[in-house]
Amino acid sequence: MHSNKESPMPDFLVSIDTSGVFALPAAERADVVARERDAGRELIAEGVIQKIWRIPAQHRNIGVWTVPDADALHRVLTGLPIFPYAEFDVTALSTHPLYSDDYGGLIGPGSEEGRTQQ
Repeated sequence: MHSNKESPMPDFLVSIDTSGVFALPAAERADVVARERDAGRELIAEGVIQKIWRIPAQHRNIGVWTVPDADALHRVLTGLPIFPYAEFDVTALSTHPLYSDDYGGLIGPGSEEGRTQQ
């Protein structure tokens, strides 16, 4: 999976609740799902979707998406065929010190920087 050591682009944790698409008539739902599958495969090939998982027993998926910034992610998500029928939860991610060895002020008692970064 992608790590910010490899690329300056940020990662986002994206959760998509797709249950709204199931309210569509069958033919329309099949069309949206087919177009969404094609769009998803293209985003994987482009490196935007790094990894994606299905949440068992739910109409939801969660994945790590990599784009230049939050505005670019907004453009990608709003361009998805499923966008009008889905709910999105997005969390920006930052590199953990276990990967970067950049503990800054997190180590040491009384560190003012450590208290503000936690």
